[in-house]
Amino acid sequence: MNFSSKDPNLNNSLKNQNYLLILRQMETLGKLGHWEFDFINQTLFWSEGVYIILEMDPSSMPVSLELGYNSVHPDDREKAKQHMEDVITKGIPYNLECRLLTTKGTIKYIHSQADVIRDESGLPIQIVGIFQDITERTEAYIQLKQQEVRLSSILQSEPECVKVVSPDGILIEMNPAGLSMIEADCPEEAIGQKVESLIDPADLKFYQNIHDNALKGIKSSARFRIIGMKGTHRWMESTSVPLTNQKGEITSVLSLTRDISEKVTNEEKLIRIKRNQEALINSTSDLIWSIDTQYCLVAANKTFLDVLSFLQKVPAKEGDSVLVKTAGEEFYYKWKEYYERGLSGESFRTYENFISPITHEEEHREVSFNPIRNIDEKITGLACFSKDITSLMRKSKELLLNEKRFRALVENGADVIMILNPRGQGKYVSPSIKKVMGYTETEAMNLSLFDVIHPDDAPRLKKRLFEVLALPLGASLQSQTFRAKHKDGSWRYVESTLTNMLSDESIGGIVDNFHDVTEKETQMEAIQTQNQKLKTIAWTQSHVVRSPLARIMGIIELIRTGSLTKEEEEKSLRYLLESANELDDVIGDIVRKSQEVIPPEFNSKP
Repeated sequence: MNFSSKDPNLNNSLKNQNYLLILRQMETLGKLGHWEFDFINQTLFWSEGVYIILEMDPSSMPVSLELGYNSVHPDDREKAKQHMEDVITKGIPYNLECRLLTTKGTIKYIHSQADVIRDESGLPIQIVGIFQDITERTEAYIQLKQQEVRLSSILQSEPECVKVVSPDGILIEMNPAGLSMIEADCPEEAIGQKVESLIDPADLKFYQNIHDNALKGIKSSARFRIIGMKGTHRWMESTSVPLTNQKGEITSVLSLTRDISEKVTNEEKLIRIKRNQEALINSTSDLIWSIDTQYCLVAANKTFLDVLSFLQKVPAKEGDSVLVKTAGEEFYYKWKEYYERGLSGESFRTYENFISPITHEEEHREVSFNPIRNIDEKITGLACFSKDITSLMRKSKELLLNEKRFRALVENGADVIMILNPRGQGKYVSPSIKKVMGYTETEAMNLSLFDVIHPDDAPRLKKRLFEVLALPLGASLQSQTFRAKHKDGSWRYVESTLTNMLSDESIGGIVDNFHDVTEKETQMEAIQTQNQKLKTIAWTQSHVVRSPLARIMGIIELIRTGSLTKEEEEKSLRYLLESANELDDVIGDIVRKSQEVIPPEFNSKP
């Protein structure tokens, strides 16, 4: 069938209709619109595509140049007018991107291009152009740009090192944190350099491994040391991943690297602490072990493993049962009861006294059991600790014996021990106070020293209490004798020594050691009195002795001269005998008086 028409006007009309239909379809698909402005008639034409872009009804209003400019966003309106003026006056191509404001208030981005038709004199008579709605593309670009800015900000503020490295190991990009880690003062110092030059040679293989993995499409991590551009050594932990282009080809390697120097230092410190703890735990004679709810060994020190190995007669290891039947039923059930108590939630302590099967010596042990709970407070095991207190028990026995001996000495000794406060009030008195001073311990504790001291001796005692406070801890004053009142009312002489023990926590006072010296003091007073009397006797009798003695010496000297007659010599001898008899009488008188002074006990012979 032939649809062609012989009427040329009809054919042209159909062609125009087809052309307009295709143009409309093209504008719709491409979000396009075309426009024309007639400079002579000052008329503006918009195609249907322009009305669609501006969300306007083509039949609702006439189109004018003013309406066209008013459709431009206010912020871009002057820009559009200036561009049109420059196109007309300067002859530049019409090429404009701006924002339009639709009738519904929607902002749309458009790109417009146009050609100016001029007359023979060069004056513009018409401008024909199109514009395209590029809102989606522009907004997508803006969004991508914003994402790029955000990513750039994140990258710049990221505290870890972010770097991009080429396949051959050249640094392409690095953020400020990374530059700081490698001690680069500016990006130019690092960009373009080989990354491997910063790696400690001993760890280079670890870095190369993760770089090679990334080039194979494998994400991997490693630890290695770097040496900064200024010589600082750091431990780093790095994760590398591949970067691909649009075709999926690996073009570079992206790495996130963090400084773990402090972490490594702390890990090494923890390892040292753990090793020291293990050394300390394994060097002690105490037993340390833990079990699970099935009585199986979870962990233990060497001492416990040695004991368990001896009991089960094979080397002990983790996972072994700590309930050993080979040690005897009594031992088995006793320890089973201990473990059951602990696993039921009870924390307790027990004491064991036995003959060691290993050393064959008596041992005393304090054993503690404490339940182990998880985060849900469920009991998952038991921690056990057996402390060797054999030495402590031996020392306790020795201290007990020494205490008994000391108490016996204190109670039965001749000395009284008192602990006083600085005012002389008793805080403690030994039982020997009863034997020495007649007071009971209770009576003595209710008395001050100044209640029993002789009034004449009180000032001296008060001075001594002040003096002892000035002494260092444990120092003593020289002993002195005081008079103190016995319970029976008599005065007794006591010899006292004061020691400063105020700063000693176990004593906290002035220690007064004193004993009764009354008999000694009485005898000393008697001796002093006797000596004084004897001095008096000797003094009073000395001139009586000298008189006959002088005569005897004079007569003897006269006789020795040989100048006396026989008669004078006989007469001198009589005088000599009389003087000797007189001297003998004087001596006898002195002896008698001395015997009257000396008490019989000093005069008697053993």
